Parts: sequence; C-alpha cells; structure tokens
Amino acid sequence: MKKIFITLTVVIIGIVGYLAWLSDESASDKPVPVITVMDILNASDLSAGVKQAIKNEEPDEVMEWLEKGQNVGEEAGLSKPDLDYLTSEQAKDYVVFNARRELFNEGFEKRYAALQPIADLKKQYPEAKSLFAKADAIIDKRDAIIEQIALTLAEGKSVTQQHQQAARELWQQRYQSRQNDGKVLDDAGR
Repeated sequence: MKKIFITLTVVIIGIVGYLAWLSDESASDKPVPVITVMDILNASDLSAGVKQAIKNEEPDEVMEWLEKGQNVGEEAGLSKPDLDYLTSEQAKDYVVFNARRELFNEGFEKRYAALQPIADLKKQYPEAKSLFAKADAIIDKRDAIIEQIALTLAEGKSVTQQHQQAARELWQQRYQSRQNDGKVLDDAGR
C-alpha cells in the first residue's frame, strides 16, 4: 500500500512540475501583441478597401487588402497561425460578409432619403437579411409620416396626387435640413 502511495505522489509531483515548466516557457516566449486578428480585420481602412473592391467587382483586391492586414500582423508580432488566418478563406468570407452588409446600409440610407424602393438592394445584398425587417419598418414609419403631411396639406379634403407629391417634397426638405444640422434622426426620420 505504501508503494502505491509513494508512486502516486511521485507521479503527481512530476505532472505538477512539468505543467509549471510549460507555463514558465510559454510566458517567456514572446510579448503579447498589441493588436489582434479581429482588430486588423475590422480596421477602417481595410473595411473601406474591401467595400471598394466589392463595388468594383474586383475579388483579387480583397485578397490584396488581407495581405496588407497580414503585413500589419507581422509588424505587430502576431503568431504564425494568426498570420495564416489573415489570408485564409474564412477571413475573406468574414470581411466580404461585413462589407456587403455595410454596402446595404449605405444603399438603404440613400434610397431612404430619395424615397426609392429597396427590393433590388435586398437581392443584391442577401448578407444583410437580418436587417431587412428593420429597414422595412423604418420605411413604413417614413411613409406614415408622409401620409400625415399629405392629410394636413389636404385640409380635410380628399388627398390628391399633388398633396402626396408636396408631402414627399416637404419630408425630403425636412430630412435634408436635419442631416445638414447634424442632428441624430430616430428611426422615423423625425
């Protein structure tokens, strides 16, 4: 019984010693990088470059931007697996997905202000599917406001095409004025 206890104690001491040695070795290898892979993939210049590459339909430019990101990672001292990830298909899919969602948002904002439909924008950027319901709700609120303006312009009479057109123009003027003033608009454009 004593032999089993002594053997078990020696094995436990050996395992603890080995783990302590490993922790000392990993701590002294390299300093921790000041930037992460996600910081690089979400950097504004990389995001803007990828968006432009998608707009121009230049998929090779996306990889060029990821290679630039890899260069930044090398300078920052990222590990080999992190550097390899920066030019991987997964990283490409990630930045393209996010860029296409941003392009949907930009397109939506322009069409919202111009009172244009977004059905084709939804087809162009299916990556933004989770944003579609909110975009539709924002448009519905905008249209309800325009309808209220048209009713006010009609002064209790039937709303005509002229009233609707005048209401759309008033809404656009008001929206543009608020954009120029730098005020934050709520979802209804008020």
